[in-house]
Amino acid sequence: MERKSLFQPITIGNIEIKNRMAMMPLCLNYNLKGGLVSDQTKAFFAGRAKDGLGLIVAGTLTVSNVVRIRRVESGFMMMDHAAKSGLFEMAEMVHMSGCKIFMQFSYGFGHQTSSKDQWPDPTADPIAASAVPFKLLPSGQPKKADAWHKRMGTEFKISRVEGLMPREATVVEIEEIENTQAEGALALKQLGYDGIEIHCGHGYFGAGFLSPRVNRRTDQYGGFPEKRMTFLKNLYSKTRRKVGEDFVIGMRISLAEHVPGGQTLEDTKFVCQEMEKMGLNYVSFTNGCYEAFNCFYPDEDGTMLDGACEIRKAVKIPVITPSVHDPDLAEKAVAEGKTDMIGLARASIADPHWVSKVAEGKQPVRCVKCGLCWDHIVLGLPIRCTVNPECGFEQYLPGYLPARPIKPVRASHLRGGR
Repeated sequence: MERKSLFQPITIGNIEIKNRMAMMPLCLNYNLKGGLVSDQTKAFFAGRAKDGLGLIVAGTLTVSNVVRIRRVESGFMMMDHAAKSGLFEMAEMVHMSGCKIFMQFSYGFGHQTSSKDQWPDPTADPIAASAVPFKLLPSGQPKKADAWHKRMGTEFKISRVEGLMPREATVVEIEEIENTQAEGALALKQLGYDGIEIHCGHGYFGAGFLSPRVNRRTDQYGGFPEKRMTFLKNLYSKTRRKVGEDFVIGMRISLAEHVPGGQTLEDTKFVCQEMEKMGLNYVSFTNGCYEAFNCFYPDEDGTMLDGACEIRKAVKIPVITPSVHDPDLAEKAVAEGKTDMIGLARASIADPHWVSKVAEGKQPVRCVKCGLCWDHIVLGLPIRCTVNPECGFEQYLPGYLPARPIKPVRASHLRGGR
C-alpha cells in the first residue's frame, strides 16, 4: 500500500507540520534530579525527530508547587530558571530536524494516586476533583501484558496498584494550578516551543473534573456538564491570555472512561465542541482510565479510531489518534478521514525508525505490548523496551545526534525575547 496520506502536511493553529505522525507525551524517567532535562532525554527526542516525525508532544511538565509535591519526578519540571536551559536545548535539537514540538502540562494523578513513595513530600495528601478512590480490577488489565508477564514468571506491575483516598482539592489549590500553567506556557513560548497541551485524559487530575463519576463538587467547579468544564476552560482561557493567539493550545482527553457512571463518548464530544468554540487548536485522544487500563493501553490496533472519527465529524479542528501501530492501518485511517494525525508512543519506543521505514515502504519493528515500559514507570526506573535494546541508551549512539550543526541563536531571536 502506498502511504501518501501520512506524509501530507497539516496546519494546527498557526504552524504547519510536515506530516501526519506525532509522538505522544511519554514519561521516560530519564530526567535528572528535580525533573531537569538530561542528555539522554534530548537524544531520545532528537533522534526520533531526525527520523522524520512531524510533531513531538513532550511531557509531562510540572510548573505548580501544588502538583510538584504530589508527583514523581518521571516528567519534566520547571520550578525555577535551572530547568530552562535543558528545555530550550531539547526544543532546539528537535527543531533542527524540521520537527515541531509541544509540551504537555501535568496536574498529577488525582484520584488515581496509588503511592507516595516517590513523592518529593511524602507527608502531602493526595488531592482530586472529589474524594473518590479507585481500585484496579482484573477485567481492566491488558491481556497481552498479563500473558507476557506470566510467561516470564512475573506480574504486570500496574496490576498491583490500588488507590489512596484523596481529599477534595481546594479552590485556592485549583487556581494555583491554573495560574502557574499560564505563566509556564508563556515561558515555553519564550524558549521556542510551538505549543502546549492541556492534559485531561487517562483519569488523572484534569480528567476527574470532567467525569460525572469523580466530580461530585458543589462549588463553581462541579455540577452539570458545563460547570464540570470550569477547570479546563480556566486552564485554556488564562493560558491564552498570556501567550496570545500565535501559539498552539491543544488538549488530550479520553474518548470515554469505560466504567459505570463515567464520562461517555457523548460527554467527550460535548467537551470538544465547547473547547473548539473557545479557540482550542487541536484535540489528542486517549481512552479509558486506570480502572479501564486496557482501553488506553489496548491489546489491538485501531481501537480508538471509530470514536475519534465520530468526534472528528463534530469539530473542525485537527484530531490526533494513538495506538495505531500498523502503518497500513494508519495510512487508511488518515486517508479515510477517521483522524487527522496518528499518535505514536509505544510504536516509536519499539522502533525509533518507524517514520523512515514507513516512508520506504518497509514494516517497522512492532511493539509486542508486553508492558515492560510501564513496569519501569511504576517502579521509578528509566524505561526499557523488550524489542528495542537501544531504548534508554540513545545518548551514547551517534545515530541519535541532531541532524546538522547548530546555528548560533541570540536571545533577541527567541519568542518573547528582548
